[in-house]
Amino acid sequence: MSWAIYAMRGPGGVRRLEEIPEGYEPPSLGTAADVVEVVREVVPTVDASKRSWLLLQGDDHDFEMSIGKGVEIRDITFYLNDGPRSIPLVMEISRRLGVTPYDTESGDFLTEESRPPVPPPLTEEEIKANKPKWWKFGRK
Repeated sequence: MSWAIYAMRGPGGVRRLEEIPEGYEPPSLGTAADVVEVVREVVPTVDASKRSWLLLQGDDHDFEMSIGKGVEIRDITFYLNDGPRSIPLVMEISRRLGVTPYDTESGDFLTEESRPPVPPPLTEEEIKANKPKWWKFGRK
């Protein structure tokens, strides 16, 4: 399960996604090439073979970035998969791009202490529906 973080240059003083005014259009961050250049300064091993979808994977981080297909990039979505350095790297990339990263689950801005959402426990019906049948294990 990946964790989505939305980042943009918001209006001053906005601390939660829900505080962004309706119809607000963030200012440009530059072209895709500009954004990739900044990301490459932080994570030199970034796979930018698809300009709209960047892969950032290493021993201590695993996340992706969607920067869109437009001429000018106005916002970014990070998809964090795993790794203890993923949040610090997202924070550093965001800082260098001048954007605020927001946790899409809580609506709060991302901090070093932020943690991915925990899925709710399965209900009795979900447990029954996902329980493997005895005959799928075979007999000994």
